[in-house]
Amino acid sequence: MNEIEARLTLVARWRYRTSLFITCVIVAVAALFLVTLGYIVVIGLLDLPYILRSYGAYKRGEMGLLEATFYGLGLELMIGMPIAIYAALYVLPFLLTLPASAAIVALWQSPPRALLLRPFNRGQLSHPLKRIVRRNIALYAHVYTLSDADVNVPAYVRIPLLFGQLALFSFRMRTIRSAQHVASLGRATERTWLRNINWCMAIGKMFPVATSDPHWREVVDCLLDRSTMVIVDVTRLRENVMWEIDRVRRLDARRGILYLISAEAPDVAEDTLAQALGQEAFAHRLYRYTRDGVLEHERFTAALVGSIAAQSSSDRKADFRAIGATFAFVVGLLPVLALAFPVFGESVWLPRWTGWENGGIWPGLAAVANWGAVSVATFGIVTWLLLLAAAWRAPNLWFLLVIQTLLLLSAPVGMLDW
Repeated sequence: MNEIEARLTLVARWRYRTSLFITCVIVAVAALFLVTLGYIVVIGLLDLPYILRSYGAYKRGEMGLLEATFYGLGLELMIGMPIAIYAALYVLPFLLTLPASAAIVALWQSPPRALLLRPFNRGQLSHPLKRIVRRNIALYAHVYTLSDADVNVPAYVRIPLLFGQLALFSFRMRTIRSAQHVASLGRATERTWLRNINWCMAIGKMFPVATSDPHWREVVDCLLDRSTMVIVDVTRLRENVMWEIDRVRRLDARRGILYLISAEAPDVAEDTLAQALGQEAFAHRLYRYTRDGVLEHERFTAALVGSIAAQSSSDRKADFRAIGATFAFVVGLLPVLALAFPVFGESVWLPRWTGWENGGIWPGLAAVANWGAVSVATFGIVTWLLLLAAAWRAPNLWFLLVIQTLLLLSAPVGMLDW
């Protein structure tokens, strides 16, 4: 393994572990939300008879002052708390994971794209392939495949209003039913910053593309044109698989093309495989996997990483401007949040604006003397300028620039010390 391949492997492992942390945080917040919401619903149902009996007296003003006050507060909490908790389901995991996800989204500028071609609706093959993608391929690339009954967009992603960020920022596209949809799919694969976010959130680390039967070949061609590497399962050499193999063999030889075959599948004649794939591919680029998703790990990984390294520019140097701007964003994120949300600033002991201690003085005037808060705001503005300068060469940084702009616009609100 040369220096480029070693660096690719090291960065890929760090990126994958970070994405697991992000996914765990978001799943934990979603679970907490569902438990809390369930508790509120149960308590509300138990108290519903009393609420209905007392509502008439409350509206007619027949309650005492203290009882009416607590009853009104209870109604507001019953309505407002689920809304507040639901809003927190979106905001809280975003803020908690942004320091980790920012580096992935901003610095993974040209993620390789891998297309997995496999037999449709073959559960005994799809399940181990999903494990192979998660463990061996998705570390290094965005993996696309055609959706079927076994590999598809989960139901919770198709209902984003239910599971917050876990669904909102997961990959989902409309079913491909026309040439216009195919073109939009091509454009979608180029939005690397958004696909990086999808990759961070995805548990299976695979992007299934649903397509109607008349357009599946067009979708395959579209993804082939934009893929850095192609992995083909040749366990069942049916007509559709033979068509895919034929299309793959016509690709530029510099593309990474790897073949997989199930070790438990009925034996396929070696002569048939060699004729379908070509002698060189049959001898050197065919890998067997078990029903548990275990394959020739070292050999397969070496071929995968070698293909990515060969296609990347070996003389490309790290963009230190983008790295510096991203680092400044991560360092200044929490202090700027403390300016915008004083309660948050107090809880984590970060600099914040001076509170509104004198009603006759506008809080902004008191803030001028608070050099800690002024320093944070100044650092935030400098970070914004760094992101702006770096974004011209690293387009993914526009995402961080937008977030930084919103943070800086929110910071003066903290002067009011709500």
